[in-house]
Amino acid sequence: MSFMQIIYREFDFNLYTFIFDVLIPSILAIIFGGLIGFQRETHERPAGLRTHALVCLGATVFTLISYTGFPQSDNLDPSRIAAGVVTGIGFIGAGAIFKRGTLVKGVTTAASIWTSAAIGLALGTKLYYLAAVVTIIGLVILSLLKYLESRVIHAPLYVIKVTTGEDLKKPEELKAALNNLSTEVKSKKYEIIPETGEKIYSFHLHSREDDLPGKVIERLSKKPGVLKISVN
Repeated sequence: MSFMQIIYREFDFNLYTFIFDVLIPSILAIIFGGLIGFQRETHERPAGLRTHALVCLGATVFTLISYTGFPQSDNLDPSRIAAGVVTGIGFIGAGAIFKRGTLVKGVTTAASIWTSAAIGLALGTKLYYLAAVVTIIGLVILSLLKYLESRVIHAPLYVIKVTTGEDLKKPEELKAALNNLSTEVKSKKYEIIPETGEKIYSFHLHSREDDLPGKVIERLSKKPGVLKISVN
């Protein structure tokens, strides 16, 4: 008796079951989760290709374990593991969210991680069409709706930092110079460098002006006391 025959006999190995119940769902989880992660990776988000692929794969494996690894009985509910995945994935998503001043970032990435877990649950229960459709819809939301959000709904956000010296007598003139470029200019931060006496003013504004960085630099550089300007 060959070695493989011993393996088949001892472990009751079924190649058909292995391919369709284990291999295919796992590979699809890596592909579907990786597609969403790749979209996040190209936009330089904190969670990218590997994170989304592993989340989707992990959710798939947990679901496979709950439905095939435990015997079906009236006293055992296999969906409890899947429910635990939905709750537990929130801890990973929370790690992608961070706050900088009043600006909160990473919420969309956290939602994409949660969606990847949902795709994994669908794959674990052999709902391949559902997983494929959700992946496509997720990519559309992350790509197309982001474009509509920035171009149609909200104007692009710019962060402007201005370093000034003691020659600047009226700081409010900086904000006044930016008002014509945006409907709303917010002052977010004020810093001072004790060693040099230089002051750093930060402004957030939404604008659809063409070549906004050039216009900002042109206007602010004319103010006496302005030493450095950065636009991001």
